[in-house]
Amino acid sequence: MKQNSNVTHLNVEKSIDEQAIHWFTLMNDEGLAHQNQEAFTKWYTQSVLHRNAFKAIAKMWDKTGFTDDIIAYETEQNSALASDKPRQLEHTKLFRKVGVLVAFAATLVITVITLLNKQDQSFSQPSQVFAYSTITAEIKRITLPDGSKLTLGPTSSVSYTELDKTRSIELSQGRAFFDVVSIFNKPFIVSSGVNTVEVTGTAFEVDVNNFKKTTRVSVVEGSVKVSGKDADKESVFLSHGQRISAPLTGGPMTAITTFTDKEALAWMDNKLIFNNTPITEFMYRIQPYVEQTISLKGFSSDAVTINTIVTPSNVHTLLDSLPAAYPLEMVRTSSTITFTYSEN
Repeated sequence: MKQNSNVTHLNVEKSIDEQAIHWFTLMNDEGLAHQNQEAFTKWYTQSVLHRNAFKAIAKMWDKTGFTDDIIAYETEQNSALASDKPRQLEHTKLFRKVGVLVAFAATLVITVITLLNKQDQSFSQPSQVFAYSTITAEIKRITLPDGSKLTLGPTSSVSYTELDKTRSIELSQGRAFFDVVSIFNKPFIVSSGVNTVEVTGTAFEVDVNNFKKTTRVSVVEGSVKVSGKDADKESVFLSHGQRISAPLTGGPMTAITTFTDKEALAWMDNKLIFNNTPITEFMYRIQPYVEQTISLKGFSSDAVTINTIVTPSNVHTLLDSLPAAYPLEMVRTSSTITFTYSEN
């Protein structure tokens, strides 16, 4: 069967908002609406996003007042038919139709701008999520879509999402350093467990410690607001040289402490600096640089403290030398490294 040349086909590569405008245009044309009814119904019922976008267009159209002009045109057309003035009708019809089309086109431009810039988030399409991760002993330097710089530590993973009013990072494990580009009225928020770190433009480190079940925040430049589970009651502001830790699942934060930039940024240069660090914390810190699983047996966290500098190139040599310097026994397999404390 020959296809009717008046039927307009939709380019499926257009955005949902553009598709909604396309269908709204067709369904407001009496001649085309009937021919395209079946295709429109199929599109409209396909997704809640389609329905919301179409309703948003219709709602905005109603506010323009052009619907009244169309009704007035149809009333005038009926009056002309009743008075048997066909020539005047055709002239009036052409004049009014051109006016309505121009107004409609102008309204669609306004609608597109409004949808892109001011529409309710319930009508928005899902934003793209950018995910980044690292493997053992790997450090990545990444430029985020907003221009901010991210340095991601070994065996770490984050996801980045940018919305109309916020930029958000979810740090699920490991550590990350952020050098944030300031964007007016668009804060940069890092989440870890129930904790959030909010800034507009600054440089800071967020470290998820799964051994201690904490999030540690260290500020190198500017200031940040750290909030726990109950943000209204538990928010702390940190500035340059200050750090704090908060439980991943909620609870009181530690007192604010200080640190040096050299200490905070050493890992970004593939160095780990330890000063009287309990061996449990030491092993946890070097685990991201070792493929085997490290475990400790037979002593408390304060039984042995470590003072050293570790790099990826010397980490295994250092581990092998620990039994000679401390009362430790080591058993190494292809998948595990086990240290046992012995006072003898």
